[in-house]
Amino acid sequence: MPGQEDLKADLLSLEPKGFYFKHIVKSHNWYFSDYLHIPQDEFVDKMDFFKEIVSTELGISFHSLQIVGSAKTGYSLSPHKLFRPFHDEIPGQPSSDIDIAIVSDKLFQQFWDELRTIKGIWYNQRYYNRLTESIFRGYINEKDLLEIKGPCERWENLTRPINVSLQDKLGFIHPITYRLYRSWDDLEEYQIIGISKARRYLEEQGNV
Repeated sequence: MPGQEDLKADLLSLEPKGFYFKHIVKSHNWYFSDYLHIPQDEFVDKMDFFKEIVSTELGISFHSLQIVGSAKTGYSLSPHKLFRPFHDEIPGQPSSDIDIAIVSDKLFQQFWDELRTIKGIWYNQRYYNRLTESIFRGYINEKDLLEIKGPCERWENLTRPINVSLQDKLGFIHPITYRLYRSWDDLEEYQIIGISKARRYLEEQGNV
């Protein structure tokens, strides 16, 4: 897996879309190879099993999901914690999350339709701003669903069996979080915006 210096060099030298394809889309995965220490000859089978568990429980295509974030690369690409290593829980700081992107227009539309019927949330400015911004960009955060009665219970019923299976059958020990995307284009756009911000931050810090 690429190390911190490799990621930094690629972040500065590659176009954001090139970085996205090289480090986010391709099949290598830091959590599987470096944390779970899955042997190379078992890697593809384990990744396929991971996809099978998630896609079966959610009723989506086998290829409609992607691990992103620091569990994917080993390091955070968020500007405010750029290149912070994926870590276990330490004093005063929770462990890193395993971030899973779910790409499903059907699920996105189902939850968006449900959210639209819960009129009370639109009178809460915090919910309104956060939800409308994310939905406009083609995604729904799990953390928003979990704060709203109705969608919260339905989402938990969908993901609870996944989390249990990933822990029991694949050895995942870190919190699992999800973001629901309308399309692969929306996921790509979200990731490229984040990569572009990280690159600008790195350049401003004088690391060119």
